Amino acid sequence: MFFLYFYTVTATANLLAALSLDGKDSAGDRQVNGSALELLISELVNTLTLTTQETKWGSETAAQSDEPKEEGAVEARTLADAPKRSTGVRSSPMVSGWQEVPDNSELMEQVYVKLELIGFRIGRRLAERFAPPNRRLTDTLDIVKFVCKDIWMLMFNRQIDNLKTNHRGIYVLQDNKFKWFLRMSGNNGGAAAARRAQPYIWLPCGIIRGVLDSYGVGTVVIAETLGLPQCTFQIKVVSDA
Repeated sequence: MFFLYFYTVTATANLLAALSLDGKDSAGDRQVNGSALELLISELVNTLTLTTQETKWGSETAAQSDEPKEEGAVEARTLADAPKRSTGVRSSPMVSGWQEVPDNSELMEQVYVKLELIGFRIGRRLAERFAPPNRRLTDTLDIVKFVCKDIWMLMFNRQIDNLKTNHRGIYVLQDNKFKWFLRMSGNNGGAAAARRAQPYIWLPCGIIRGVLDSYGVGTVVIAETLGLPQCTFQIKVVSDA
C-alpha cells in the first residue's frame, strides 16, 4: 500500500509540474492527456484516503492489543466494532474512479493536510517554471491574476470565471465548471454530492497557496462547492513580502 501511495503521489507531482503551458511540442515541454490526468488525480485522492484509513485502523488495533486484559476475559470484539472503511462507491455510485468519501471528520482532516501539502509543493514548482518571462510579479493582485489566468489555463484549459477582492487581503475565485467535477455524478445531488466532491478541491487549494508562497505571499486558502460543477476558492493573505 505504501508503494502505491508513493507512486501515485510522485506521478501526480511530476505530471502537473511538467505540463505544457502553450500546448506546443517544444523542446523540454511534455504534454499530458487531460483524461489520464483526471484519473490520476482521482486515484491520488482514493489512495490517500485508503492509506490514511489503513494507518488509523492499524494504530487503533495495535493500541487495543496492548491494553491489559482481565484474567479470564474473553475477546468480544467483532468486525462490526471496527471502524468502517470505504472500498468504493456503492449506494450512490459516481463515475468510475471517484470514490465515496468516508463520514469521518478526523480521518478526512488528515487526508486534507496530505493533499494540501502535495498541492503546495506542486504550486511552487509550477510558479517557478511558468513565471511570466517579460515581467516581475510583485503586486499580490497581479499574482492572483496569474493564478486565475495562466495557472488555471495550464491545469484546466480554461480561466477562472470570476475574481473578486475587497482590496484588504481577501480574494475570491469562482470556477463555474470546475473540470474535475464535470464527470462526477450521483443518485443524490445537493449537499451529498458536494460532500463527496470536497476532497478533489483540496489539491488546488495547496497549488494556489504554493504559487503565492513562491512570490513571498503567505496565504490561507479554503474552498467549497455548493453544487457541482461549481466551486469557489477564498484566498486570505496572512503576510506579504
